[in-house]
Amino acid sequence: MKVYNHRYVGLIAIVLFAAACKPRADSTRVDVNFSDANSTGKLTHPAIEASPVLAHDGGYKLVSRDGFTLRVKAPDATEVELFYQPVTAGNRAVLLQTLPQSADQKVFTVDLKIPQDFNGELWGRVKYPNGEVQETEHLLLARHDEISSETGGDVGKKQSNTPDETNTSVGSGQTGEDGDESARSDQLTGGGLQKAARKPGDGNVRITVNVPAFKMTLWQGDKEVKSNHVGVGLKKFPIPIGMRSAEPIGMRSADKIILNPHWIPPNSAWVRKSSNVEPYERIRADDPNNPLGKIKIPLGQAYLLHQTQGPSDIGNLVSHGSIRVMRAGLFEVTEMVARALDLPISDRQIAAARKDTDRRVIKLSTDIPVDINYDTMVVENGVLNIYPDVYDNNANTVENLRSELRTFDVDTSKLTDKVLQQMLDKVSSDKRFVIAIEDVKRGTALRGKLGN
Repeated sequence: MKVYNHRYVGLIAIVLFAAACKPRADSTRVDVNFSDANSTGKLTHPAIEASPVLAHDGGYKLVSRDGFTLRVKAPDATEVELFYQPVTAGNRAVLLQTLPQSADQKVFTVDLKIPQDFNGELWGRVKYPNGEVQETEHLLLARHDEISSETGGDVGKKQSNTPDETNTSVGSGQTGEDGDESARSDQLTGGGLQKAARKPGDGNVRITVNVPAFKMTLWQGDKEVKSNHVGVGLKKFPIPIGMRSAEPIGMRSADKIILNPHWIPPNSAWVRKSSNVEPYERIRADDPNNPLGKIKIPLGQAYLLHQTQGPSDIGNLVSHGSIRVMRAGLFEVTEMVARALDLPISDRQIAAARKDTDRRVIKLSTDIPVDINYDTMVVENGVLNIYPDVYDNNANTVENLRSELRTFDVDTSKLTDKVLQQMLDKVSSDKRFVIAIEDVKRGTALRGKLGN
């Protein structure tokens, strides 16, 4: 999915508003039956509903583009806090609004306007005069136009490689029909990568990540400064690719780097099952239960670049939507960015975070673009790399391979579907297939090798 380029909390502040109102006559009830009461007529737990909605697969309900009405029935409650957690946000739930005691002391009602990419869980935390706190059930809600009818996309599993006629690909590393071209492709680098040492004071820096290659690259201008292999989101928590947005496809940005970050676990099932942490608990940098490590770089909308749990994270699907980088690589990137942007922090001060646990926020003088793409077929320095289709996006097809080869002047009329499929079959779940384009042109397309 295409990705918003601004911070999530700021987005909510702009596009969400709430105002008390009476229940609408045309309300459609969902998920929870408001008549769920015991013999005394008192609700056994607070209930929540949204209207108007349409049913969808997987327990999801679809709301309109404009918004919806939310009602929480909680007799005698003093306050309701509304929380929202995007389906792809593994690290944060957002407090949308706090509703004071309702006039009739039974129903808390609010109208919500929603952002374009609204898709996730919404629930209420209900407080009572005796100090008791209860949560409603979690509604699974998505904006109606978040569903891709063209591809049969599921709510909660964003689709990549999905053409979007309403957007134009304008970001670096974003060319072609689906906007998922790797920034390292010969198509964008002019036929070969140029490497360069960092240039202090040259703030023309950006970061790219190609998910199937598990590779992150720091660029200065059009030259590669540093590359690192990374770990990315699990299939259940994929790093987003190609979310619909008015921003360039796949683009995010970083405006700060945080040394020794705290971690606040979200109210997610995987957190609630944990015996070590609780939702919304502040986990300090020196706590072994803090998974963020020494450095995190927020990318907006709760997504992060942060330290790995260990070497086994690299090249694997391991996170709840974040990008994990080895500690040494993150420190290098931090130092390079600080020097490129002439930030008022020395390499020695950055290095001090390796040993201490003091939290430091390095605010960047200009946002750094972060381009996250999904390209399983990359021609780099004249060599075709076919990577595993890690999110099962149907990217490694004979048709896609034939199209990629044609881009590099390969006469594919001499390549049968069987041969192309054999090339694809050489790719395993953790191995890429590597073959020089010239070897393909010579008719020896199957003599490539496997690479990590």
